[in-house]
Amino acid sequence: MRLTIPEPKINLYKDGFAEHDKLSRKTTGEKLSELVEHIDDPLVIALDGAWGSGKSFFLKCWVGEHLRREGNTTQTVYFDAFKHDFLDDPLIALTGAIAERFEGTDDIEAQHTWNKAKQIAPALGRTLLRTGVSVATAGLVTTADELTDAAINTLSGELDGAVAEFWKREDGKRAAMAGFRQALVGLTEPNDEGVPTRKLVIVIDELDRCRPEFAFSLLEVVKHFFNVDGVHFVLGANLRELENSVQTRYGASANAARYLQKFVTLVAPLAGSEQTNRSSLRFVRYFDYVATSTKLYETWKYSWLQDYLKLIDHHVHLSLRDIEQLIRVAQLAPSPSLATTAEFHLFSGLAILKVISPNAIRKIRDRTISFADVTRIFEIQDEAGEHSFERAAHYVWRLAVGLDKMDVSAVTNRATHEYFEQYKPTQLIRDILANSFDTFDLTDVR
Repeated sequence: MRLTIPEPKINLYKDGFAEHDKLSRKTTGEKLSELVEHIDDPLVIALDGAWGSGKSFFLKCWVGEHLRREGNTTQTVYFDAFKHDFLDDPLIALTGAIAERFEGTDDIEAQHTWNKAKQIAPALGRTLLRTGVSVATAGLVTTADELTDAAINTLSGELDGAVAEFWKREDGKRAAMAGFRQALVGLTEPNDEGVPTRKLVIVIDELDRCRPEFAFSLLEVVKHFFNVDGVHFVLGANLRELENSVQTRYGASANAARYLQKFVTLVAPLAGSEQTNRSSLRFVRYFDYVATSTKLYETWKYSWLQDYLKLIDHHVHLSLRDIEQLIRVAQLAPSPSLATTAEFHLFSGLAILKVISPNAIRKIRDRTISFADVTRIFEIQDEAGEHSFERAAHYVWRLAVGLDKMDVSAVTNRATHEYFEQYKPTQLIRDILANSFDTFDLTDVR
């Protein structure tokens, strides 16, 4: 048996969504393509998603999918920021990645143009954005003039020679900056009106996993060095985690969301708008895919877990990693001692709670779990048909958490009724937790 599925092999820049689109995200990719193709102004688009939501997978597919568009002239570049955050200078890392991308194409002119920019990059470095003197600026400076004013105010005119030397160095960097930007403009091949005739889209992935200092320096580079018409960036990041990094750097009182707005033009949630019904079942489809790959599909656990996932798919924010963890939990947990409807209900619900709500599991252990705690997650109701899955779940969980010491005669499901006549319901849920989820069994695949 398998506990995990192999990492999908994506041929970068060659593969698109095609066989990889398990969550029907091709439509999201098409919308992103339309956006970067129709806007000439430089864009920085944050593709926002929680850890484990599949951002990297989506972006690796998208850079290839976009190249397949009919009449495409855009070049896409994929840059894994986390793989480079051991470096001090993100500008050199990024220009190197772009150069490597063009070297893999037959665009000789673009290769020649960008090699100039690559040679200029070391002369620029991060010192263009920060001085060696201590300047009293809490955020980022946006122009060389602003930087100079800050230095002059800090030095109070006492070190005129140092200021003059600073200007001398800065003039050299201004010239290098002009050369760098000219090379970048050359890649977009502007027409006589200055409108770019081709686009360059640079995907920066794993930004939220980088050291905060490297991540913010990379954002500075994007803002200051690449602000050219026809050049767009797509950032794959968990914005909440980036905001936490901002507050770590500048203090808990810093307005982290406002700070990030300096760099990001617009935010696009990867999962799209929250579902308001159960028609999409996005993560149930992914569950089916992983369950088939790991052979959980061949066990009784598959259909029961699937039914419980259908109860939460539209309102609980599951990640792809959550689904994979659920599969592992289910694979390793021994089956209940008796094959009854009540035990199957509680086993399936407990497996999901173990992954998405550790607090609920603690309450079960402490005997403080309430029916309201359960319904907030599963939204099980007593309004469906007499023999429906949802109604049976409603009764089982009411009994299991001891709501109003409910009389078992109220249970219409015969198998559940007979089982609860023999066993104390509130003890049953703790027994299953102890016997199935506080241990593991590598042979429990039938």
